[in-house]
Amino acid sequence: MPGPQKKKRKRNRHDPDRTRVAAQREEAKRRQREERRKAAATEERKEKWLTLLKRWGRYALIGTAVTVVALFLFKADPEVEGVEAPIEIRAIELAVDGVFDYGTSTPTSGEFLPGDPACGVFNEQITSEEAATAIYYGAVVLWYRPDLPAADLEALLATAGEYDSHVVVSPQEGLTEPIIATAWNRLMRYESTEGVAEFLDIYRKRAAGDGDCPTGF
Repeated sequence: MPGPQKKKRKRNRHDPDRTRVAAQREEAKRRQREERRKAAATEERKEKWLTLLKRWGRYALIGTAVTVVALFLFKADPEVEGVEAPIEIRAIELAVDGVFDYGTSTPTSGEFLPGDPACGVFNEQITSEEAATAIYYGAVVLWYRPDLPAADLEALLATAGEYDSHVVVSPQEGLTEPIIATAWNRLMRYESTEGVAEFLDIYRKRAAGDGDCPTGF
């Protein structure tokens, strides 16, 4: 027969060992709760930073795109150093054989004649209306003094001949400089042909109107 079972000794609820174990368990639970709280707070901060970074990234991307588009759309046109920009006169089409007072013999804007402009080399001085019409459609008019030395005139014609359209070469009495180049709202004075090609490169076909004007060189 099995012997008599021993009764388990009940621990005193005030037993120091039991109290210490309970305290250790509570401390362990408290530490776990504190660690979970810290981990949750860290994760929350991380999520906030990621959200901010994504938002800043989008703004930065949008800002960069806007800047690139703005630079592309609003990029300033190149200019010849020292070029003059006379007051622009409103462009209105004249009647056939119409006459207009441009206030200068080398117009850079104003009323223009109907029909296609005439470009090329002219041995006789063209009218201000013809010049304004050519300029309106994007031509550059190269005025020169009739007493321009033959070598300089030959160089001027050679420079103009490099372009197959939108160039006019014409003599004009009374010029203050040997050569004056005019385009829409731009004018440059030259003592020689040096720099004329730059003016042509920058201002040809840069005008209020748009039209064909072959030179026939």
